[in-house]
Amino acid sequence: MQLRGCSKQPRFPRCHPYSSPGRLYRMQLPTTPTDDSSRIQMSKLTLVTSPSNSSAAERKPRLDLLRGHPSTRLLPTHAIYEAAGVALNSPSLLPQDSYAENRHPLAYGADNGNANVREEIGRWCAERYRLREAIPLERIFLTNGASYGLQTALSLFTSPVTGYTKCAFVLSPTYFLAGRTFEDAGFASRIVAVRTTRTSLDFDGLLAQLRRVDAERPDVSLEEGLRPLLRGGAPQAAKRLFKFVLYCVPTYSNPTGETMDLDSRRRLVQIAREWDMLIICDDVYDFLGNDDQPAVPPMRLVSIDAETLPRDKPEGETGNTISNCSFSKLVGPGLRAGWIESATGVLAKQLGDGGANHSGGCPSQFTSTLLYPLLLPLSARNPVRKIDSIISTLTLAYTLRCGALVAAIHEFLPAGTEVWGGRGGFFVWVGLPKELDAWEIVRLAAAYEGLVVASGGMSECPGEGNALGWADRWLRIAVSYCEEEELVEGVKRLARAVDRWREGERAVKSDVEVK
Repeated sequence: MQLRGCSKQPRFPRCHPYSSPGRLYRMQLPTTPTDDSSRIQMSKLTLVTSPSNSSAAERKPRLDLLRGHPSTRLLPTHAIYEAAGVALNSPSLLPQDSYAENRHPLAYGADNGNANVREEIGRWCAERYRLREAIPLERIFLTNGASYGLQTALSLFTSPVTGYTKCAFVLSPTYFLAGRTFEDAGFASRIVAVRTTRTSLDFDGLLAQLRRVDAERPDVSLEEGLRPLLRGGAPQAAKRLFKFVLYCVPTYSNPTGETMDLDSRRRLVQIAREWDMLIICDDVYDFLGNDDQPAVPPMRLVSIDAETLPRDKPEGETGNTISNCSFSKLVGPGLRAGWIESATGVLAKQLGDGGANHSGGCPSQFTSTLLYPLLLPLSARNPVRKIDSIISTLTLAYTLRCGALVAAIHEFLPAGTEVWGGRGGFFVWVGLPKELDAWEIVRLAAAYEGLVVASGGMSECPGEGNALGWADRWLRIAVSYCEEEELVEGVKRLARAVDRWREGERAVKSDVEVK
C-alpha cells in the first residue's frame, strides 16, 4: 500500500521524512532538474511499506540531522511524573467547583486557562526577561502548543477569504511547516515572502510590498470582513481584525538560528501600527540561549508593543503583536501545552472567547495543571523553579553540541562555508561556498551517505514568486536531537558528499531511500 501526497508536487514537503515502525519514507528526487522550482520542491515524500531496491545509503547507519525534536534522553520524564503526583494529590489543586477560576485538572478548563497557571507564567516570564513587574494574567491565554496558537490567531484575527485581511507576510527563510497553517487559514494566494538578514530584515522590501498590495487589493469594510465570522447580534467590537499579518521567529530563528536586533524589533512594531498589521512572533526558543550567551533574552516585540502604547490609549486598544510560546521546546512536545501573550488583555480575551475554546475550555487544561508545580518556586526561601533546572539541562547539552558542530564545519567543510546561528535554539544554518550546489549535495548525502539534512529550499515560503534561492547554497542542521559525535559524523558525511559533487557525481537514482 502506498499513501501518496498531492498529484502536484508542493514547494516544500508536506510530511516529515521520518520513519515509523515497519514503514519507510522514500524521497522521490528528480534526476535532472529542469528549472528552479524543482530545487525549491527538493522532493516529494511518499510513504511505502518496503523498499523497492537497495542503495549505498542502506549500508550506512541513517543519520538524521533534519529532526527538530529534543533528544529522548533529555525529556524530563521523572520530573513530569513527580509533578503529576503533586497536581493530582494536592487538595488545593483539586477544587470541586467546575466554574472556579482554578479548576480540577480533569474538569473543563476556564476559557483562558486556570488563573493560577497563567499568573505563575506571568511571574516566571517577568523573571526570565527581567521585566519591572509580572505580566498580568489577563494578557495570557493558554494553548496546546505554538502550532495551535498560530492557527487560532489566524482564524480569529484575520479574514483573508473576504479580502479584509489583504496579505500575510512571512519572513524568509521560514519554519518549513508554518506555510501549511497559513494556507489552511485562507492565505494560499496571499502570502508574500520578506527576506531576512542575519539580524534584521529587508524593510525597504516590506514597505514596498505593503504599498503594492494595499494599492492592488481593494479595501473591504469591517462589516463585510466580519460577516462570515460574527454570530448574529454580536457587536463588531467583539472581534478585532487586522488588514495585514506578519509571521516571524525573532530569537534563535528556525531555520537560521539568528536573532533579530532591538532596533529592527522596534521598527517592525512601528510599521505594524502604521499599517494595521498583526505580528505573530513564535517566541519558542527565547529561553534556549547557549550557556555562553547573555542570560536575559532580547526584549520581545510584544513587550516593546506594550511599553510603547499611547498613554492615553482608548479603551479596547489591542496592540499589534502577540507572543506565541510553547512548553514543547522547554519540557516536551508530547505535552501539547503553551501560551500566548498579547500587548493588552483584549486579544487574549478574544482568543479565549473563540467558539471551540469556549465550548471545550482551555485546550491544555490537564497538561497545564501538571506543569504548574514545575513553575512554582521550590520554597519561600528558595526561589529556584524546577522548570529552570530542566531548561539548564537542555542548554548545557545544546551548547556542547553547537560547539562540536561548528568546530566540525570549520574543520571538514570547504573554506568559505558560512555558519549562521550556533548560539541558541535548535538549528544552525550552513551556507556552502557559492561555487557549490547545496541542493545537489543534499541529495548526494542522502543517496550515498545515509545523511538527512534539510535543504534550504524547504525553508522557502509557499506561494507564487516567493522563492528566494535558499536551496542554492544553504542547508539547516538541527542540534536538538543528535549527540555531539553524531553531529561531527554528519559533517564528515556531508564533506564526502561535497567531494562527490566536485568529482562530477550526481544523485541519479530516482528513489533515495531514507530509513
